[in-house]
Amino acid sequence: MLKKFASILLFTLSIFFSLNGKLFAQRDTIIQDTVKVSELKKHSPTKASLFSAVVPGLGQAYNKKYWKIPIIYAGMGVFTYYALQENDYYAEKKDAYLDRINGDSTDRFMTPGNFYNNEALLESTKIHKRNRDLMIILDAVVYILQIVDASVDAHLFYFNVSDDLSLHYKPHFLYDERTGKATGSLTLNLYF
Repeated sequence: MLKKFASILLFTLSIFFSLNGKLFAQRDTIIQDTVKVSELKKHSPTKASLFSAVVPGLGQAYNKKYWKIPIIYAGMGVFTYYALQENDYYAEKKDAYLDRINGDSTDRFMTPGNFYNNEALLESTKIHKRNRDLMIILDAVVYILQIVDASVDAHLFYFNVSDDLSLHYKPHFLYDERTGKATGSLTLNLYF
């Protein structure tokens, strides 16, 4: 009986001391965390936006979202490449059309395998110009979106998403005894 009492007392004391140590450690951690947050500089959305406006991707680096930088440069690079390519096609066909109007018919679009009449050449010129302009607009859209992304990320820099915050959904089927039919419903539970 004495051994059982001693083991229960020893178990209770060990739990008490272990909890007591954790409580003090938590209190110290909370105090240290508050000091750290107050010592930190404010994360500025304006600074992130200006960095992104000057050098695309620099705002993402400021926000420590380094994985977005290759995506930005890939998007801008693809649209710039196609804009330059369409501009070359446009200039080539425009020059050929102007040469034809001025009486020079020795362009490469007059060969038997690659024959364009004047109307087709003019239409092709318009298409390449429209495609070039579209690529320039899409390039500008990527540029503006990366500035907006840097600003939004900077605004949400200190936003904490913990594991305790979750949304669970579960479908339910309710049976109506009067009509004899089942109706579907959806239950949403938000845990904080």
